[in-house]
Amino acid sequence: MTQQELSALGVDPGSKSWDFYALKGNEIILDTSIPSKEIIQEPQKAIDLIKSIKKIDIMVAPSGFGLPLKDVNELTEKDIFFTLLKFKREDQKKLLGLGEILRLIKAEPIKAVIVPGVKHLPTVPDYRKINKVDMGTADKLCTAVVGIRDQTEKYQISPEESNFILVEIGYGFTAVLAIENGQVVDGIGGSNIMGFRACGSLDGELAYLIKDIHKENIYKGGVASIAGFSDLSLKEITLLAENDAQVKTALKAYISSVKKAVFGISSSFSKKEKIREILLAGRGADLRYLEDRMDRGLRDVAPVRIMNTYSQIAKRAAQGATFIANGLLGGRFKPIIDNLKIKEASGSILDNIFIPFDKNKLLSDLD
Repeated sequence: MTQQELSALGVDPGSKSWDFYALKGNEIILDTSIPSKEIIQEPQKAIDLIKSIKKIDIMVAPSGFGLPLKDVNELTEKDIFFTLLKFKREDQKKLLGLGEILRLIKAEPIKAVIVPGVKHLPTVPDYRKINKVDMGTADKLCTAVVGIRDQTEKYQISPEESNFILVEIGYGFTAVLAIENGQVVDGIGGSNIMGFRACGSLDGELAYLIKDIHKENIYKGGVASIAGFSDLSLKEITLLAENDAQVKTALKAYISSVKKAVFGISSSFSKKEKIREILLAGRGADLRYLEDRMDRGLRDVAPVRIMNTYSQIAKRAAQGATFIANGLLGGRFKPIIDNLKIKEASGSILDNIFIPFDKNKLLSDLD
């Protein structure tokens, strides 16, 4: 098979939308987005869209927290749990949403794989993984791939010369990754930084006072909650900051949280001077309000710019998933993917956890 004949598809299961992007050689053959609410209500929509492509050589399936590279046909229910990290309710026989999509994909004759999250990568030292689960979900790794491609083309360098900090500003979550020599060396996942919906890291004493912490706690307490406008878009919230003191306070808290994350992760580079730039991606990257404040707040670390995009509709995470798929089959992005050591990913997101919890019971409950 020549590179011109290779068909690759990537899917990004975002908080606001699911994005689909496919290439046949260098030609874009699918570039679209479906609201997440529609996918949850009618999962078959995703399958029908995937099957609209006559021949897919490989697909990077929605991977959630990720797994060491694995064929979707080999997924177990335990694997699906680890991609979701969400317990079933007592009245639920199986996990819905992303889990249901994976089961539907598994039932189709499609070559599809789950890709790793940041914690699975061998390029991240073990000591940085201690007591961490969310260092960046699989879609954040996909976005980093787009950043590496961007730098290699803009500066005419090899993947091994790509150095940047990724700030992905999503509808719900914001994540920060460190990419040195074209490899992910550290990451701060979206549940650890304030987002437009997510509260970020919980103060330990506050966690004690809340007592029963559930997944819903993670999705709330961010900018929208602080501002008091939980139903507004990112753009609408930033527009309100001009005249609303509470919204302005919410955004100041957000910028402060991101700034601390970027300054902190800059210490993960072998030399600070290696950081060529800070690349903004995600749904909020194009908002002038955020770009201006990121630029002013982060320029002491490195210049800030918006990451290039290679589609009209699909977000960068979907694009990067497609580039990974292409590279895994030896296509034009093979040098980027090989250097990232995606095929050498290993372990579990529960590795290197030293905070006491009944890990054995958790695993046995999944069997």
